Amino acid sequence: MIRAVVLVALVLANFVLQTTLFPELAILGVTPDTALVLIVSYAILRREIEGALFGMFVGFVQDAGSGMFIGIFALLGFVTGYICGKPFKTFFKENYFLPFVVVVFASLAHQFALYTFTILFTGQIEFWHYARTIILPKTVYTASLSIPLYWLLHFINVRVERHERRFRSWLGKAEEDD
Repeated sequence: MIRAVVLVALVLANFVLQTTLFPELAILGVTPDTALVLIVSYAILRREIEGALFGMFVGFVQDAGSGMFIGIFALLGFVTGYICGKPFKTFFKENYFLPFVVVVFASLAHQFALYTFTILFTGQIEFWHYARTIILPKTVYTASLSIPLYWLLHFINVRVERHERRFRSWLGKAEEDD
């Protein structure tokens, strides 16, 4: 229960920041995609199933606030969470460089997928202009925030896991007392 409350609070705080503060911090007209960093980080920490579900939830929140095509961010979040969580079974979670690298590749793939959906629905085909002005700057900006955000999410995850272990042990002792 505590994990769900914490995740909802993180997603809502991220959504508020992305819609209010980050447009003011735009560099060359590009804002960071901190939602993607949250999805990748959570998938690395909690594996593919939880990463996919979290990514879909984050995507639904983005879809609700974007006014674009409903379901695209949810689908991309689901796929990103699943793929980024799949290979990290024995990953040393205190390694902050690997999430940085994964965020770079995930951001490139995410932006390319958004470009592809844009082509399908609007017919705009200027890929090199889009890559130069949106994909690459957004990837650099997003990746630059990946290490501090991963650190924050790792810190929160450790605290939540500690709380869950205490709660499970408390429940276990309560069941033994009966």
